[in-house]
Amino acid sequence: MANIFHILTYLFIFFVLWILIEAQVYRVRSVNIVNSKIPISFKHFKIVFISDIHYGKIFRAKRLINVVNRINKLEADIIIIGGDYLDISVKSKRDVSAYLDSEFDILRKIKAKVGIYTILGNHDYYNRKDSLLNEINRSSFKLLRNTKQLINIGEDSIQLIGIDDLFEGNPKVSMLTTNSNKFTIAICHNPDFFGDYKNLINYDLGLSGHTHGGQINFFGLYAPYTSSKYGQKYLKKIVHEKNRDIVLTRGIGNGMLPIRFFAMPEILEINLE
Repeated sequence: MANIFHILTYLFIFFVLWILIEAQVYRVRSVNIVNSKIPISFKHFKIVFISDIHYGKIFRAKRLINVVNRINKLEADIIIIGGDYLDISVKSKRDVSAYLDSEFDILRKIKAKVGIYTILGNHDYYNRKDSLLNEINRSSFKLLRNTKQLINIGEDSIQLIGIDDLFEGNPKVSMLTTNSNKFTIAICHNPDFFGDYKNLINYDLGLSGHTHGGQINFFGLYAPYTSSKYGQKYLKKIVHEKNRDIVLTRGIGNGMLPIRFFAMPEILEINLE
């Protein structure tokens, strides 16, 4: 019995160390998107997508500086930020302003060849949204909030559509009718949007965060909590639906607790082929 107790104790210690360490590291995950609608000029076009930074008392400046430096080494054509800039635990207005100033001093060092685009997540509505919008406006980021954006290379173009947060925002799908002939990337913080509105919007590639890959995910097979009414569906790395791909990121920060298990934080590198 003593040996079993010792084994269980060591396993418990190993588990605790694992979930704490995994939450503090990150990886770059590469995804290749093949679609006949991608114009010739956009072959090998590189998109870097991050989401769920949750900057605050746990995710601090040094970590974000490392993330930004790693992103810049990827030499992206465009960068997309998928919302949830601050951690919900940041309560006072003075703290929110201080954290936003610190965060954007770092984020403004991100470099992209064509442009940097962002949407809002649910947490962005909890902590002084107006202050966040001011920081976005002061930066070179282009906010996509129920809006479309053409990306042009010569005579070729692709289209971005950014949707307001599904829960706290006001997604206006009627405003986002798209030209089905153009390769279209739809970005919404919450992937449930793609389930709720799958027959009402034309797109070829969907990008979302929000679920954090479950944050605690038993060997990539099952997460007890998913933040999605679709259960385990949007914990996958890529969801294929008809001629569409929905690519999910596990986010770069963490939720209320700084723990991860088989859901490592990540920077997403997407290559159009």
